[in-house]
Amino acid sequence: MEKEYFKGQSGFLADYKKVAKEPFDSQKVIEAVLAQLDLPENTETATFVLTGSQTKNGRSIKFPFKKEMVAQDQEATVSDEFFYEGEPFEFDLRDEEQR
Repeated sequence: MEKEYFKGQSGFLADYKKVAKEPFDSQKVIEAVLAQLDLPENTETATFVLTGSQTKNGRSIKFPFKKEMVAQDQEATVSDEFFYEGEPFEFDLRDEEQR
């Protein structure tokens, strides 16, 4: 059984598998997702972007996530938790970059 790094991980991997070129290593995908979600510009809402070169249809895909700060113990240790919100969507990366 895989370790769960974020809520909704199994749903994310199922959605990822539908759109990504195969084969892929689940652990490497999760590491890439966490690295992208930890970027400073990802505050309460965050997205993981799979570029067109990595998808079956050649179009970029955004996977929506939610980020929450969570207290872990009595000593107020705070960490970020990510939640996959489901329903990835296609977009034209060129249009996004021009804005």
